[in-house]
Amino acid sequence: MPLFLNLTRGNEIGANCYYVEAGGTGVVLDAGMHPKLEGRAALPDFDLLQRRPVRGAFLSHAHLDHTGSLPLLLPYIPEARVFMSEPTYHLAEPLLHNSVNVMKRQREERGLAEYPLFTHTDVDRCKEKWQACHLERRWSLEGFPVKADDPDPATFTLHHAGHILGSAALRLNLHGESILYTGDINFADQTLLGRATLPSGGVDTLVIECTRGAQPTPEGHTRATSTAQLLQAIQETFDRDGAVLIPIFAMGKTQELLALLHHAALRGEIDYEGLWIGGLGRVFTQIYDRLADTAPGRIRRTVLGTEVQPEVFEIRKAQGFRPKPGHIYLLPSGMMTAQTTSHRLAALFLQRPEHAVFFVGYTDPDSPAGHLRATPPGGEILLGGDSGPVQVRCPVRHFDFTSHATREAILEYIGTLQPRRCFLVHGDLPALQWFEGEIRRLHPSIEVHIPAPGREISWN
Repeated sequence: MPLFLNLTRGNEIGANCYYVEAGGTGVVLDAGMHPKLEGRAALPDFDLLQRRPVRGAFLSHAHLDHTGSLPLLLPYIPEARVFMSEPTYHLAEPLLHNSVNVMKRQREERGLAEYPLFTHTDVDRCKEKWQACHLERRWSLEGFPVKADDPDPATFTLHHAGHILGSAALRLNLHGESILYTGDINFADQTLLGRATLPSGGVDTLVIECTRGAQPTPEGHTRATSTAQLLQAIQETFDRDGAVLIPIFAMGKTQELLALLHHAALRGEIDYEGLWIGGLGRVFTQIYDRLADTAPGRIRRTVLGTEVQPEVFEIRKAQGFRPKPGHIYLLPSGMMTAQTTSHRLAALFLQRPEHAVFFVGYTDPDSPAGHLRATPPGGEILLGGDSGPVQVRCPVRHFDFTSHATREAILEYIGTLQPRRCFLVHGDLPALQWFEGEIRRLHPSIEVHIPAPGREISWN
């Protein structure tokens, strides 16, 4: 009897990890770490895997909330291989090594005795189990390509998911049961990456992300309108001799914005003096460039390092720093997490009316970025450290460059696919409940589940 088990500790956007089984063959889907929690509370409940038949694990993409606990999963599945796309294979390693460095720093700064939860050696050993797989090809859970007419009862295929470089949806065929796990998906083209190309039928069970379920798309909104608004706001900042800080994630958003701003400059739509990124952003940008000709889903071949030539901002040189007019600083983190580069420099921008701080991605309401966005012009915000209250004297705006599919696009895809059952994951409860209600209303024949953490759901 097939079954699904939610290994996360809450119905939210957190430590994504799930288990599916059919015909005695089990597979783990992702192994994330919760970005807002600390210690063991930030991990999936791997103890639920004990005495279960796990033959393989799958990484949808190299973001922390999908990959961050992978070294801690491996002891629970010692005989299984971990499958992923080629770009994810290259991006996940520096992501995990950086996570070790962050945890070491947090141990010192916050007195977290159990940190780091894993070591650099653990990451290196973990990688020995990884296998990169080509997309749109059938594979066995032993890691071998399978011909279309091969009767192997347990196979999988990866499909381009459109979220970040290497993001892939997984289609599993387990003993006659067809299961599609989307990971994070995007049905719209970005600057570098094309939209998702997922199966259009033949799926029994769909496990789908619901990130934007509580966010209706504003009428008339497109990526093009967001681009035009951002470029205008940047140029207005330059016209008053200001600089722009864009708190941003080092992987995915940094590379997309580099390409977007570069091509806008080539078209004469913006005129900047310099572009800056963080050190980790440079690492991921180099991987993007190395895979420019081979990565699936690329719709624009822009070699960022040689064509855009961003400068690298080193945080150790932050003392005495002053923003340069006409420069754009794409610095981590997107949430302005405490002690990250964007967090440490924010006051230098906020207190000067000629500058600007712009957000281009999701900001958790409880994060420093969320607090800043909620602070009215002229109001004060506590950024921590020795600065005391900081008055917001410069423009602070948000532009929607989401790399997640809109809720309308996901609902349309579910209607096209018409699976027998649908498991709603990767969303806060209001988002999950919106999808549950709409699917029941529009497609009453589809069995819908919001899977509670730790509760096994089976079907015939």
